[in-house]
Amino acid sequence: MRSGTTKLAGILAVSMVMLMASSIAFAVEYSDEKAQEEQVVQDASKDVSLNAAQKAMATSQPSSVPAMSVDDMVAQFLSRAGYMQGWNDKKETFIAVGTSVLDSEDPSYDDSFMIKRSLKSMEATLDAKSQIIKFIRTDMSVMDQASTPGTDLSAQFKEKIDKLQMKIEAQRKRLVALLKDVNAADAAALEGATFGDRLNRLMDAAIKKLDETYSSEQIEEKKRAKFEQAKSRYQDARGEYDKTEAQLNALTGSKKETLKSSVETMAAMPLMGGLVLGQFEAWSADDEKFHTAIVMMWSKKMEEIVRGYLAGENMTVPPGKISITDYVNNNDWSCSTGGRRFRDNGGNIYFIGIGAAAVGSSASSEKRARGISSLNAQKEVATAIFADVSSYEKAEQMMETYNGGTGKDTSVAAESFASELSQSMKNRTITGMQKLYSRKVKHPISGQTIYVSIYGVSGQSARQALMMEESNYLTRIMDVKSQQVHKGTKAGHDSAVQNAKADKTSYNQAKAQASSNVSSQANQAQPAVNSNPGVSSGAGASSGVYSGAGQDDASW
Repeated sequence: MRSGTTKLAGILAVSMVMLMASSIAFAVEYSDEKAQEEQVVQDASKDVSLNAAQKAMATSQPSSVPAMSVDDMVAQFLSRAGYMQGWNDKKETFIAVGTSVLDSEDPSYDDSFMIKRSLKSMEATLDAKSQIIKFIRTDMSVMDQASTPGTDLSAQFKEKIDKLQMKIEAQRKRLVALLKDVNAADAAALEGATFGDRLNRLMDAAIKKLDETYSSEQIEEKKRAKFEQAKSRYQDARGEYDKTEAQLNALTGSKKETLKSSVETMAAMPLMGGLVLGQFEAWSADDEKFHTAIVMMWSKKMEEIVRGYLAGENMTVPPGKISITDYVNNNDWSCSTGGRRFRDNGGNIYFIGIGAAAVGSSASSEKRARGISSLNAQKEVATAIFADVSSYEKAEQMMETYNGGTGKDTSVAAESFASELSQSMKNRTITGMQKLYSRKVKHPISGQTIYVSIYGVSGQSARQALMMEESNYLTRIMDVKSQQVHKGTKAGHDSAVQNAKADKTSYNQAKAQASSNVSSQANQAQPAVNSNPGVSSGAGASSGVYSGAGQDDASW
């Protein structure tokens, strides 16, 4: 028995030592001070791109300016912030403005307007991001082509017709001179006729009259010869003219020239740190169009901040004016979607995503709106930090020229534009993402009630999330080891019991001793004396209030 007890005590001692060691390790691991000491601190307090971007985001903008277009609002915003589109050398920042447009008769009674709005905002964001990656690197293909038939038959026929017209005109002059002696009025009519069917009729009439006159009167041979020559030349030219014109008409509508121009661009790369500086949207009752514009920035320092976030490093920036709580609670998010960046009064940088969805009228539609806005906000956080962006665009123009049949060409022209923009990510791990805002608001343009969700991550939240993860796994390890100790202890107990059952020494000794004692007592036995049994001191339940064991503080 002593050996079994000693073995059990040893097992319990080992268990206690392991638990104490694990507790000490947990306390050290979860020390915030130690975690902060281990972080690599990057100083971004003097970075011009960050300071300029923060100033731009802090620039107050009017919530609604009916007389201005979206393009005007964007131009005003960039002017106030001191930016221009493209690369800003002094501020070491690239600015892109993405746009989209939607035909919308009236957003107030379009049940799917908020879905369209969300997708059009995404399109504008992709447009802006594609401009950034195309600035970095673009693969381009260009083809300009002009095709003309080997022989321009139309031009040849036109030249021949012009010569025949000149020949006919010469014969007209000769016939007019001869006709003046016969009928001055007919001669004047023939002389003043324009080229065409009337001229042909007058020429035929003049020849007929001269034929009649010259056959019935004595006309000198020289004049008769001139008439016959002019008549023959006119009839030959007239026949050739009609034949040529018929051939030219047969070419009417035939293609004479084709002009083509095509431009194709392709860009694809991972983009990290592309964030929205401003967002604008508008609907016009005049043209019934809904416009969206996204102002996006990228800078090398912004990419380094993203890299620091991914590595769990501590990034130091100049403190902002307000906290993240004041930022999300004191802004009007009714016209906001996409990603943002924010610097709080502690110098922490937040990557923020905003999602919105129409609430609808039923409980299920509100639940759906919460879910959609929440997931879209998380998507915006992720794609603001990192995304694989690709852009493919192709523009084509074409013009074809045809024979018009009247001495002038006719032409038709058309153009097309095709694009495919995308951003994607798969199986990425994001740490420290948390919901910062969730509220129902009224969209000012459509008047529809929408649910807006805002999620955000920061370097600080990422570090805390990593520590929480590590601590929870450490606690799980402690639990596993503790369970192993408990199971081992019980196994030891069970083993000691089985060993005790198998050991017959104590049984035999007790058996022999009991047998001896009973035999001895039987020889000396006396009659037993009867006694009254004891009586219970009371019965029934006790009234009162009782407190169960194991209660804890409600808040801790």
